[in-house]
Amino acid sequence: MNWKAFKSFNALIVSFVVAGVLIGVLLAAQFQSSVAANSFIVDEINAQKELLASFDEDRVSLKNTIADLRKKIEDNQAKLQLTADQAKLDTLETLRQELGLTKLRGSGIRIKFWENSNDKSASNEANLIHAADLRDLINLLRTAKVEGISINGQRITPNSTVNALGSEILINKVKVVSPYEITVVGDTELIANRLSDQQSYPDLYNRIKNKQVGFEIEKMNLAVLPIYDGDYLLKYVQI
Repeated sequence: MNWKAFKSFNALIVSFVVAGVLIGVLLAAQFQSSVAANSFIVDEINAQKELLASFDEDRVSLKNTIADLRKKIEDNQAKLQLTADQAKLDTLETLRQELGLTKLRGSGIRIKFWENSNDKSASNEANLIHAADLRDLINLLRTAKVEGISINGQRITPNSTVNALGSEILINKVKVVSPYEITVVGDTELIANRLSDQQSYPDLYNRIKNKQVGFEIEKMNLAVLPIYDGDYLLKYVQI
């Protein structure tokens, strides 16, 4: 046999063997790579499914929490509405009392205020009670934070008028004459103290001292003020 040909043949066989080994290694590597890739995708899909399941559970939990919170909000709003409505009713009732639209009852004081002379001449003016006297007395009583005042059955309100028409006095446009009975609802001690303070109404007490007018104070366990029946000036009202 030719030695050169034999050597070439052996080299060819070795080349085929090496090529086969390389091909086997590449196929094994590709197979392992495919298995790993496929396994990663499966794991990722499973993780996504678990995450979705977790999201569903959280969504249900949050939905229930939101429903509970809405119920609490509705309940609190209902309670607040009831409180607000009651506060409005209380405010309305207070305004009605201040405007004299309801009878007013409570402890208070009755004041009797009268003229000591039947002589209505100008020379005897000091013996007369004027509209200004009643207005001053009303203002004095208001400093005692009284709840209500009436004079001869006429309820005194912020809208009341006390005017003179000649020698006559009109309260709420109704004629009133001496003796004047003034009924007051409020703190009897405070009212009595204000009325007893001669410095607050010196002219009145000077005339009482000189017996030009009469003045008496009587405490009452129950004083009743009538409903205001005068006119109201509806100013700035829009309809």
